[in-house]
Amino acid sequence: MRTPLRTGLLATALGAILAACGGDGAPADGDAARIGSDTLPPSVPAPRMEGGLLIVAPEQVREWQAEGREFVLMDARDTVQYAREHLPGAINVPYVEIRAGGRLPTRDQRIVVYCSSETCPISQYAYEALARLGYREVYDMRAGIEGWKEAGYPTVQEGDPPPESR
Repeated sequence: MRTPLRTGLLATALGAILAACGGDGAPADGDAARIGSDTLPPSVPAPRMEGGLLIVAPEQVREWQAEGREFVLMDARDTVQYAREHLPGAINVPYVEIRAGGRLPTRDQRIVVYCSSETCPISQYAYEALARLGYREVYDMRAGIEGWKEAGYPTVQEGDPPPESR
């Protein structure tokens, strides 16, 4: 059974995928000047739908960071795991707080949520809770912090100096 929320999320997800893909990658004559920052280089995978969720790869999240795109990178793991290690620029909002509607960003923001790894269900649960709370642009970085590290990207570890002092 389709609900208006699920239909709206699907429409939003499809629109985001189409915008991120930038067409077939081969610009027609005169189109080169119109290709914007939403066009992905071939090496960066576009978000994909899986089980009704928009899944984004670590490479895409890193690209958004490099471009200075505005989004909230949300670590849904508990505070102890976050303190030990997290992604640069991430905030910690544990799943239990998300589910309760606590300390959350405004609903108009793009949110990328992650947890430990591909096998950790917390990011999926957090995604679904955010959708129920009315968030429309949510992405699940399903690979988690382990996938981020496997892609060769840095993390912030317990005891690291704050970014402004590095």
